[in-house]
Amino acid sequence: MIRLALALAKAGGLVVVFAAVLGGMALVTATGVLVDSAFRAQPPLRLSGADVVVSARQSIPRPEEPDIALPERARIPGSLVASAAGVPGVTAVAGDLSFPAAVVPGSAARTTGDGAVGAVAAGRTADPATAGHGWSSLGLSGRVTAGRAPRAADEIAVSGGRVGDRLRVTAAGTPATYRVTAVVDAPGVYFPDPVAAALAARTAGRAAGRAATVDLVAVRAAPGVSPETLAARLKARLGDGYEYATGRDRADAESPGAAAGRGLLLVLPSSIGGISLLVVGFVVGGGLALSVNRQRRDLALLRAAGATPRQVRRLVAVQAVAAALPAVPPGAALGYFLAARFGELLAGIGLVRADQPLVHGPLPAVAATLLLLGVTRVAAWAGSLRVSRMPVVSGLPEPRTPSPARTRAGLLLMLAALVLSVMPLVVRSEAAVIGPSTAAIVAVIGLALAGPWLVQGAARAVSGSRLMTRLPGPLWLAVHNCHGYALRTAGAVAALGMVVTLGLSVVLTQTTMARARSDEVALGLRGLVTITAPGLGGIPRDLLADVRSRTAAAGMAMTTVVTEPLLTGDSPGLMARPAMALGPDAEGLVDLDLADGRLSGLKGAAVAVDEHLARVGDTMDVIMGDGTRVRARVAATYRRTLGFGPIVVSRDLAAAHTTTGLDSAVLARPADFGDLARRPELRFDSRPEGPQAAMASAQTLVNVAVLAVLLAYVLVAVANRLVATTTARREEFAGLRAIGLTRRQLRRVVRWEALLVGAGASASGLVLSAVPLVLLSVGFLARPLPAGPLWLVPASIVGAMTIVSLAMELPARKIMH
Repeated sequence: MIRLALALAKAGGLVVVFAAVLGGMALVTATGVLVDSAFRAQPPLRLSGADVVVSARQSIPRPEEPDIALPERARIPGSLVASAAGVPGVTAVAGDLSFPAAVVPGSAARTTGDGAVGAVAAGRTADPATAGHGWSSLGLSGRVTAGRAPRAADEIAVSGGRVGDRLRVTAAGTPATYRVTAVVDAPGVYFPDPVAAALAARTAGRAAGRAATVDLVAVRAAPGVSPETLAARLKARLGDGYEYATGRDRADAESPGAAAGRGLLLVLPSSIGGISLLVVGFVVGGGLALSVNRQRRDLALLRAAGATPRQVRRLVAVQAVAAALPAVPPGAALGYFLAARFGELLAGIGLVRADQPLVHGPLPAVAATLLLLGVTRVAAWAGSLRVSRMPVVSGLPEPRTPSPARTRAGLLLMLAALVLSVMPLVVRSEAAVIGPSTAAIVAVIGLALAGPWLVQGAARAVSGSRLMTRLPGPLWLAVHNCHGYALRTAGAVAALGMVVTLGLSVVLTQTTMARARSDEVALGLRGLVTITAPGLGGIPRDLLADVRSRTAAAGMAMTTVVTEPLLTGDSPGLMARPAMALGPDAEGLVDLDLADGRLSGLKGAAVAVDEHLARVGDTMDVIMGDGTRVRARVAATYRRTLGFGPIVVSRDLAAAHTTTGLDSAVLARPADFGDLARRPELRFDSRPEGPQAAMASAQTLVNVAVLAVLLAYVLVAVANRLVATTTARREEFAGLRAIGLTRRQLRRVVRWEALLVGAGASASGLVLSAVPLVLLSVGFLARPLPAGPLWLVPASIVGAMTIVSLAMELPARKIMH
């Protein structure tokens, strides 16, 4: 069977299968690496000397779904430190604190023996929001390389610089000058324990709920006691209400934000991998259909010789697998390369931590191999099903009549795409994007199925018109070829039409929604300047008062809340979402287009929500980013949900349940900020962004980058298919030459066919993408024209024409010579 299958195989179609599996293997392997990394990759471990790390629970369990990771630090009682110290097998224990700390840029200096001042480097961490620690935790995170422990309130230890340096440090939002008494080999800034407790608001009389608490309890095991054994002992002593992390799970306990960010590594690659498999199946199926059509006579002879339909299908499957297997190793290697680039992209736009490594294990390549071979096997079965069931005499001519069932299915799918496109006119939320996005994919599948009938009908209409009598001979012949070989023509039109449709739909949908969000935010924050301090981990506590002395200003924080589904399209059950935190001082500055209530009511446990969710005075249950459940009072309702999200919480509520407890930004009226504008740690931006902007822009960039890779792969596969199709027409070209066509006339026929295919692909792609895009723009921008790079439209047309011309004319010229 294998020898016979390889002997009958036609190279053209199998080359298309090889190229499709090669690209598909690369994409699926790359996304598999990201998914594998979401489960196994861990950020660098700071408390490397601790065998067990005790922490609060940093996730909310969901039945039959991944747990919701909480990005804000939940605290545990400081009394656990003494309790853990009494557990048998414990040799060292420390209560760890983390709070914002950063050296103010340009402030690091030391006085030399001759009175000169020289710059020194101060220790920093990747995240200044958690760079400050108490001295006691150094025993489990590093060691002193020079100097002594800090004792006074103005003394610190850092991982860079020299003993004796005087540094300007902003710790927990409070700037002060400190003297370096020790240099350590651990990242961060270390303060005396009483000073660290005061800065982190863990002393009596400070922030409610934080007094006498720690972030973590780090425990070192005695020699001969395994971490797992010690964790079990600690659990028996301290109770079941805490997490006991050992091994690489300790990094998650240290960095709850990193654990929350890894959720994206599960959701995003999974969707990319699913689309990749769909496209691979489409391309592989087209390549196998081409190969099977070229073997129809051979397969008919096998049927005449007694081969069963099952044996014919098995023969085609062997050919497909034989073409796919050589593509697996290079595809996997390319996939690992793409995974590294995807990782850099996600880190560059802030969706994952820059210090979080990817895991390059063998599992993604193995899983991709099984998936791709499975897709190839299914495509081979589908491509050979009709041929294997035909009577012997029906297998001789190439089919020219599209299947009625296939045509009806394609038209129904295109009608369904039209219905989905109407969604933005009914739903004005992020969920409305699902309609146009899905409509583009459904319409492309419908085009692939109904394409032969549409092409045949269009060619029949043209060929039967009076215009045909005025056409030059090569164009007349090209039109009749498209009509007579509708299946062949429609395959190329559908494949290129898919590229045009997906390219325009995905990019312009993202840019249109980004414009709609930015328009709402611009209206809500019109005339305001945003002041941030990204290098300090939060806004210094004295900055808001300083800005208010010059102009009207309000503090703003960003946090995460977990709620029940609020908007149409939300996942059932609990879901996490970003939320802006505002206070009463936002009244008159921030315009949420209030439907009822006032922002001045955002005090204590209060929220503002979308006008369709609740009424002023109602209460709603909210889970804050640290897992604390709060019953909040609705102080206001508003309409600008797209730009600001469905919920805004009070600053009081956010400050008590965020890791830093600091504002994220100051919103102010334009003014002469004087010396503030010259401070290097501050950033002034006249284009404020809403809570959805960072995640939305990051996802847009990722989607466009992935789409570019995916479409490049599809274009290569389409070009291969066109080359193979043209090469298979050797006998047809010879027959035309025999009846008197010159080489020049034959080249003109091929050129006209390429033009017709390119025009058909461009027209179908434009129509299928224009309908959902126009309805999306009408729904969100109140105009028919989408926002974004409209130059993509002519670029897509030129690209489609170029690909078709090169892929058809070059092999045709080679055959003629």
